Amino acid sequence: MRIELGFDDKGMELVEELKLLTGIKTYKELFNNSITLLDWAVVQTIQGRLVTSLNEQEKNYKQLVMPSLQYAGRLSDDQKLQVLSKRHVASPLRSKTKDVEAAKVGA
Repeated sequence: MRIELGFDDKGMELVEELKLLTGIKTYKELFNNSITLLDWAVVQTIQGRLVTSLNEQEKNYKQLVMPSLQYAGRLSDDQKLQVLSKRHVASPLRSKTKDVEAAKVGA
């Protein structure tokens, strides 16, 4: 598949700077790394985790807040389970769903 992206001058400067800072050589490699990071952040959010940066010395953290992660966090439990099972990730939602089903059966 071929994807074409358009950047203004500031966006292009950022892309080139990120390539320099990370040792990434190609736009394809930069895109693949970006998608990998976003996918990981989405999975963490779906699992109910915060995506954060931790400063161990100062004992504080900063949470990454992005509209796309907020959206992923609001998906239905069924949608979240589909995503996690597709990626073969254990889900805290599975045990929650089983508990709800067991409660219905026992009721």
